[in-house]
Amino acid sequence: MEKPINNNVLRQALAPREKPALPSNFAFTTMRRIRREQRESRRRQQVVAFCCVLSVTVLGIGGLAYAFGPVFWHALVEMAKRPDALSLALPTLFSLAFFALLNHLLARHYRLH
Repeated sequence: MEKPINNNVLRQALAPREKPALPSNFAFTTMRRIRREQRESRRRQQVVAFCCVLSVTVLGIGGLAYAFGPVFWHALVEMAKRPDALSLALPTLFSLAFFALLNHLLARHYRLH
């Protein structure tokens, strides 16, 4: 046998409810939460981009080492035997370091990274 439905329960269920009052700093806390979520999203994108660049770099260097490793090693050994070999390598390394530093400073100045 079914129980009779209580009229008070139906009245309470159908009665208009009051809207919950929002806190006085609702807009501030909402905007702060949105900014935090944007920062976290940007950070995740940076981490994913860094991991992608790192993995492509490692795979590229590994592939080159696998394909040309013995030839490259032999060329380095032969170059090390020559006394004038470092006279070409040091300016090249200095130039690469200079341009890497210049790239970093310009990107930082113009906020491109």
